[in-house]
Formats: sequence, structure tokens, C-alpha cells
Amino acid sequence: MKPRVALVGALLLAAGVARADTPPSVWDFARDPDERGRWALHVRVQRLLVPPADDEAPIPIIRDEQMELRLEAARALLEEAHAADSPDVRLRLDLGIVYYQLGYRQGRRDMYELAVRVLAPATEAMAAREFGPPDGEGLNTALESLVYSYANLNRPRDELATWHRYIPRLVDDRVRATMLMNMGEAEMRLGRVDDAVATFREVERLCGTLPNSPGVIQTYVLDLWDVAVALDRSGDPQGAMENATQAVHMKGMATLREKGVFFTPDWERLWYLALGAMVEAREDKDLAEAVRYWINAEAQWDEYIAQAGIDGKDPWLAIAKLRRERTHRELEAAKKRAGKAWHGK
Repeated sequence: MKPRVALVGALLLAAGVARADTPPSVWDFARDPDERGRWALHVRVQRLLVPPADDEAPIPIIRDEQMELRLEAARALLEEAHAADSPDVRLRLDLGIVYYQLGYRQGRRDMYELAVRVLAPATEAMAAREFGPPDGEGLNTALESLVYSYANLNRPRDELATWHRYIPRLVDDRVRATMLMNMGEAEMRLGRVDDAVATFREVERLCGTLPNSPGVIQTYVLDLWDVAVALDRSGDPQGAMENATQAVHMKGMATLREKGVFFTPDWERLWYLALGAMVEAREDKDLAEAVRYWINAEAQWDEYIAQAGIDGKDPWLAIAKLRRERTHRELEAAKKRAGKAWHGK
């Protein structure tokens, strides 16, 4: 996967985007009279980025619709002010974050592309203190938006470089664990499977030091899936099945379908689903049901191979073909074991 949690879990919600900045001083306003207007726009946009309160919209879907309207309003204000070219880096970060959020909510590639176009130079400028001391929280939010934009655009090299900028800034190990997991997935997409396994093991270690919570458990289970796929691709199918089995026992297949978990490229999900179906096939005591699980696993491999073949750049296609052949042999053996129990269905 990535199973990326937007994550990473849905850490990518608009909540938390708003941040407390240090306002310009009277001397700043005196030096640049336009600074007052830029600051006022920044404050207005930050208020728009705060999700509607529960009492304003008690139904979640309505809250989502209201948040989308707020984001569109923020976009309109920022674009009208030509924020992409503003001398105030805060407005550039604001615009890039809004583009990312719209891309995330609307599934729009063009918004991710706009986010990258604005955020890549803006975060570099801010980190270089070209526009004064960086606002730590604001820069972190911008880097998170940038790295997930790269992930959604399937640009793993740029994504990995941004993870290396972003993760060292994190002080909360709960967030760090999730972000490291996603970084490992970028490493795996680049073919750096040994690096990915090492990163995933560090995620396991971090999760083991944290108090249990739904978020930590989700990250841990997703990491188990990642380790399973990485080991499968590194020539350790037994280790892959052991980790996939543990993941299935903890939360079944549900984690792979939870909101906020996405895969880049889309067909990556099929490898995870194939391993899960193989686990279920091996553990189901009903011989006819086991056959069905093997059929499902084979179908997942077939679809992975078909989609990765069209792409032509998938580094794991040859291994997927071998796994599909092994799965087909397992399926034929399962049919023989089931005998009449299967043929009578």
C-alpha cells in the first residue's frame, strides 16, 4: 500500500490545520502598509479552515459539506488575492493546504498538482528563513499536505525526500509512527524493500512503546500488512503469511478498507487483499469455503498483474506472477481436498 493513512489515519482532516501565528508588529505594518491586509486575509482563511462546530451541523455529512464550502471560500479569497505569488509565505502555505484539502475531499488530481506547485517552493523558502522565522506548526501542516499530495500523485521520490524533511520535525511518537509507516511504503514503491522493512520494524517498536488507543492499533495493524507485503516481495513468503495472519486475527480485512486508508498506485491494494484471502483460505475448516477463498486470492493476483502490466513500471510484477502461479496450485489442491463438497456447490 501504501495503505496510507491519511493517515494515515484520517490525520488529513481539516481539523488541526488552523494554527496560532505571531501577528506582525506595528513596525511591520509601518514598513509595509500592505502587510495589514495580508495578515487580515490569513486570519480570515484560518477561521474558514476550522471545521464547523458539532452544534452547527449535528449530522456528519452536513459537516463535511459545510467544510467543503469553507475550503472553496478560502480558495476563492486566496486566488483573488494572488496568494500563489504573495510576498507573504503564510498565504502561499494557506493556499497550498487548501488545494490539498480539496484534492483529498474531492479526489481531484488537479488539486494535488496545484498544491505541489505552491507548497514545494513555499516550504523551501520558509524552512530557509527567507521570510523570517518559520512557524513550526504551520510549516509542519504544509509539509504534511505536500507529502500526501506527492503520494496521491504517485511521485515516490519527491514524497520520500519530503518525508525526510518532515518526520524529524515531529515530536509526538503517535504521529511519528504513522508517518514512518507511510515513508516505508514510499521506500517500497521505489524498490528499496530492505529499507522499507527496517522502517516498518521501527514502526512496530514505536507502537510497542505507546499506550493502546484506536489510532495506535490501526497503525500497528496496517504496519503488519506492510511488513507482510514487504517480506513477500523480498523472498520470505513464510514471514509474509505470518504477519498477514496476525493482521487478519487482530482486525480481519476491515483495516484495508477504512476511510482514510488509500493505496498508491490503486492496484497496490490487490496484493494486500490477495494475502488476506490466502490467510482465510488456509484457516477455514470448511473445505468448500476454503476453495472460494483461494479463488478470490487468485482473482486478486490476476487483477494486480493486469493493472501493473498496463503501467509497465511496477517493480513487483514478476513476483506477483510467481505468487499467482503458486496460488493456482493451492487452489487446485484445495478443490481435490474438498471433492464432492466443492463440486456439489
